[in-house]
Amino acid sequence: MKNIFVIILCLTILNLRAQKIADQANLKTHIYYLASDKLKGRAPDTKGEKLAQKYIIAEFEKYGLQPKGENGYLQPFSYHMTKNPHDTVAKDGKEYHGSNIIGYIDNGQPYTIVIGAHYDHLGDDGRGSSLDANPKGKIHHGADDNASGVAGVLELARYFASNNVKEKYNFLFMCFSAEEAGLIGSKYFSNHPTISLDKVDCMINMDMIGRLNDSTKKVIIYGTGTSNVWEPLLKNTKSDLSMKFDSSGIGPSDQTSFYLKDIPVLFFFTGQHSDYHKPTDVAEKINYAGEQDVLGLVAQIVDSINNYPKLAFQKTVNKEAKNNSFKVTLGIMPDYSYDKVGVRIDGVSDNKPAQKAGLKADDVVIQMGEYPVKDIYGYMDALNKFKKGDSTKVIVTRGGEKIEFLVTF
Repeated sequence: MKNIFVIILCLTILNLRAQKIADQANLKTHIYYLASDKLKGRAPDTKGEKLAQKYIIAEFEKYGLQPKGENGYLQPFSYHMTKNPHDTVAKDGKEYHGSNIIGYIDNGQPYTIVIGAHYDHLGDDGRGSSLDANPKGKIHHGADDNASGVAGVLELARYFASNNVKEKYNFLFMCFSAEEAGLIGSKYFSNHPTISLDKVDCMINMDMIGRLNDSTKKVIIYGTGTSNVWEPLLKNTKSDLSMKFDSSGIGPSDQTSFYLKDIPVLFFFTGQHSDYHKPTDVAEKINYAGEQDVLGLVAQIVDSINNYPKLAFQKTVNKEAKNNSFKVTLGIMPDYSYDKVGVRIDGVSDNKPAQKAGLKADDVVIQMGEYPVKDIYGYMDALNKFKKGDSTKVIVTRGGEKIEFLVTF
């Protein structure tokens, strides 16, 4: 009887602790600033993005996080704009510069949990909006996308830096740049990590967590198939939220970059809405109580991970949900930052046409059937020419050599 009482007490304390980790006043302060007119939409390589950097760094310093970038908290990188099928960034050939922001809590443990969100958005120069007929000069505030996720990172950093609990993992808190241009910041980190990726237990990503519906209370959690631990853990987590699971590790946000490095991931998302990628995504429309609940759930999950050894990774099926208009799928994850001729393959999904035919990561697709593939536009146009059951040749370059494969959809 005593043991049952202790278990109930521990669960009660855990739930109360998790529910209170995020302060609504703090969330409002963070989101109202990051989504303010002053920052003009936080497009990469703009004054507004640099103001966001200063704000986030000041918060990391306040919580005592150690700098883990290559230049203090910053990890600078450069890139060229490319066309991303889940977004609308125009290819213009110009070189842009971004910086990831990285802070670390060293608990003296062998493994580290990464908690991240992208802090860039579409700015005010029209480079990233197709959902407004005349976007030029209109500030795309990005309150939900993704000031809400950044506010979550800041509140979780504050909590885990000051909770006086002996954690069994270290924490790496990251805010990524150039997500809207094709996951470029997170991919850069995954290829130039400032800690050993072998020592990363898992990555938790938050993108658009600020519009919880008070009626359904639904939060979508992607990546639940990337470790055999996730779904049992989530199903045993007590929450007033309705959790919808999606097993895929690949999706249109920064967890994909970590999944492709064989790291278990979870991606939290409260759903699409009519203000997505429009100037009307403003701080006044955020459900702050709802976001507090979502962050309480994330904290419970992180607390629960303390009871597990390093999580085992497992591959998942890529559902390619963003390409539902296609009749067929090749089963690849394109490298959206690739700026040469063709489409470079970042990852290949198991049991899909590409894998069955022999295509591999780092191959560059240059032709499908009679259709040349010069860029991501050409790839999507070519894919739309085929239907289920069709077979065609796919030509790739691999190590400087052209290779032809027969692909059956």
